[in-house]
Amino acid sequence: MGNTRKRCRSVVAIVKNTSLILGLLLCFYACKKKSWDTAVTQLTLPYVGEGMYNTVLVDSFDRVFILGGDRFERNDFLQSNDNGATWQVFHYNAELYSNKVLYAGTIRHNMVYAVGYDGKIFRNPDFRYDQWLLRQGDYFWYSYTGIAFGSDQNGCAVGHAGYDRGVIQRIDAEAHSLQVDSFPFAINDICFVDAATAYAAGYGALVKTVDSGKTWQQLSLTNDNYRAIYGIDKDNIWTVGYNGTIAHITQNGTHFNKVKNGQNPLGNTDRYRDIAFKGADGYIVGEKGVVMYTSNAGKSWSKMKKFTSEDLHGVAFHPTRNTVYFVGNHHVAFKTTVGN
Repeated sequence: MGNTRKRCRSVVAIVKNTSLILGLLLCFYACKKKSWDTAVTQLTLPYVGEGMYNTVLVDSFDRVFILGGDRFERNDFLQSNDNGATWQVFHYNAELYSNKVLYAGTIRHNMVYAVGYDGKIFRNPDFRYDQWLLRQGDYFWYSYTGIAFGSDQNGCAVGHAGYDRGVIQRIDAEAHSLQVDSFPFAINDICFVDAATAYAAGYGALVKTVDSGKTWQQLSLTNDNYRAIYGIDKDNIWTVGYNGTIAHITQNGTHFNKVKNGQNPLGNTDRYRDIAFKGADGYIVGEKGVVMYTSNAGKSWSKMKKFTSEDLHGVAFHPTRNTVYFVGNHHVAFKTTVGN
């Protein structure tokens, strides 16, 4: 009997020690961070007051657009025409509808769009820093946090009012409203993968359309507040969650692989906010300056050494140059050379 008890205690000790070793190994690999091959430089921007930058957009003509502001007080439109060397600032005076923060934007052909608090939709047909036009002034207290277009004339703006109320608004190229659909969960972001097929990510949910937003189907990806989604093609879509999930969607939206499961209690507590790809290079950014990088199209991800402690809200690649941009809280913006 005594020998049996000793053997039981030995087994328990081995199990405890094994768990400890596994925990230490997980901590080691989670804490190990990759160095940047090229220095990350902070951009010198005009001071516009307290607030945040939420989105950065870049086109092939070296124009860089940064969108943000103060949540309840101000919208900020920043534009550089020389790849971030110099900047101009514009604030749209939407006095009748209040002046509030911008959350997202997109570039489509000869037009740049921005969306923000209270369901505002702006467009700029001239790519001039001070030519922003307000197309929609107010939409029932929804925060619009995503906008995207297919290759046809229709696109969608998405948003939410809390975790349990989401909206997808179908619009034309002039940002006229064509249709509005409501959902019982927040919708945070959207991407088109062809002329008519789009995916929208939200609070514990992912939805898909194959007819430019006329109808939507909910897919079986749950268990995180998915904050951003990026579509490379119809069989290669990525989404990231606020609890740390990195999910890869393939086979025309029918297969889901959580490369990193945000619900894993042994995982780290990174909170992701945006994701972008260019070829095999990809970046994920999040709170407290977290940056993840892949050089092999998402087969593996490395956590990069921090260059800021500020929350990072947006990331974008230059379409033709070897440059990537990051923007975040307290009006910070950075750039570096792609590939680390």
